[in-house]
Amino acid sequence: YEGVLMPVHAVSLVAMGLWLLDNCDLEACAATAAELGQWDFHLAVAPVRFAGTSGSPVNPIATF
Repeated sequence: YEGVLMPVHAVSLVAMGLWLLDNCDLEACAATAAELGQWDFHLAVAPVRFAGTSGSPVNPIATF
């Protein structure tokens, strides 16, 4: 990945297929987990499909 401006993004997004979530507000999720005493949950993230882009708004849902 020499010559790539942001190699971390190129490797993680393209090569690993890793989703990067920025600016997550996890306070409500942490409060619910503490209230239930359960720290594992299913996280569903469904991005809007835009052609030719590498980012999208999402509405993540945590199911306990």
